[in-house]
Amino acid sequence: MKTTLKMAERKRALKVTGFHESLGGFGKNLLAGMRIKEDTKLEIESAYVSQIVLQFGGKEIQLGYESLMGVIVGDRRLTELTPGELGTISALEVGRGELAKFLALGLKVGTIVDVKKFVPGPGPLFVEVQGAHIAIVNVEGFVIAGEELHKYDLPGDVVFVEVKGKEKQLSTMKPGEKGKISSIAGNPELKAELDRHWIKKGNTINALHRQESESHALMVSVKGTCHHIPKGLTEKIYVEVI
Repeated sequence: MKTTLKMAERKRALKVTGFHESLGGFGKNLLAGMRIKEDTKLEIESAYVSQIVLQFGGKEIQLGYESLMGVIVGDRRLTELTPGELGTISALEVGRGELAKFLALGLKVGTIVDVKKFVPGPGPLFVEVQGAHIAIVNVEGFVIAGEELHKYDLPGDVVFVEVKGKEKQLSTMKPGEKGKISSIAGNPELKAELDRHWIKKGNTINALHRQESESHALMVSVKGTCHHIPKGLTEKIYVEVI
């Protein structure tokens, strides 16, 4: 399936299929200097604004690349696996707060995980809860024990919402979707803070819009050489998985 380089999966071999008609001379020359043209094969460095979709225990969740670097599968980090690989968690090299979060989600030593895909990390999501509160959900959602949570920095990867009969993480809701909060995988302190913002089981939540993520250049590997491609250009390069 054709998509833009900005939205393409990480850890996949990609082939350039074309360029947006608005790509100007400067952009064309810049890409030509990187040897990027139609049919060029390249790969995005996974660590750049990426999230990883995992399947385990009959559910699918999406977490940040940096947080999953602390999950050890066999003798490798989970982030070293490629899409489609299965592995058993052998250790969790994380802090106390992150450990509590992973355990609440069901990620523990002995859990068999299936790496489905690496995807771009989206920006914060604005939501409306019970017709009153607006919250910006932090998709990374790190919560360190004792760390103060702020009104506009609430974790969304530990909150699950039922949307049209299917359960998904709040942080992965799409603008325009509406659902009911089904569960929260967090410690009592986190649940209390979320409850203060009306994010609690049974409440209705509407996804309003998603803020653009920060302007990050993508690092890509082309014929063994790494290049940084400005964000504006990543939206004008069409690619497909090969």
